[in-house]
Amino acid sequence: MTDNRIIRILTTLCDFLILNILWLVCSVPVITAGASTTALYSVMFKIIKKEEGYIIKSFLKAFRQNFKQSTIIWLLLIGTGCIVGYDWYIAVTYIKLNRQIINILVAGIIIFLLWGWIFVFPLIACFENTIKNMIKNAFLIPISQLPYAVIIILFDIVCIGGTLYNYRTLFYGSIFWSSIGGSLLVYVNSIFMSKIFEPYR
Repeated sequence: MTDNRIIRILTTLCDFLILNILWLVCSVPVITAGASTTALYSVMFKIIKKEEGYIIKSFLKAFRQNFKQSTIIWLLLIGTGCIVGYDWYIAVTYIKLNRQIINILVAGIIIFLLWGWIFVFPLIACFENTIKNMIKNAFLIPISQLPYAVIIILFDIVCIGGTLYNYRTLFYGSIFWSSIGGSLLVYVNSIFMSKIFEPYR
């Protein structure tokens, strides 16, 4: 019994390592990061339901199927973030507006974008819909299950914030994220995402 449990744990860790490598490799061009993240969520949802099959095949299939929609939404998020960053720079450098007020406004927009980024790709992995409705639902559906949404956001913030805490955590965090961290984060997120999406399946 103990041996079987150890084998299952080692197999899962190996799967997470493979998925993490796939996710990183498919995200390298940056433009494909949205599709890569959607594919990772797609496989994780199957793992949670014990329907994963061949994980590499499942990942690549989800990557191809959701490439167009995920990429368009990813570029919209990146483009919006770049515009916000540029406007912030102009506002505080040349127009000389109150930096504190501008920072608060920009922080609010960034939180808004991060909310969309965290929830939209899992939605694409689970449901078929238009781009407009995907973006809208990425904000509305999590609100209907707010406690789970808050857990996901806090967990992600702690993980990323802990990595960026200092140079030492950044060093060890880089090793963690490049090996298994991305897969592990998405797996934990997927557990709570499944609870959020369950009423809409």
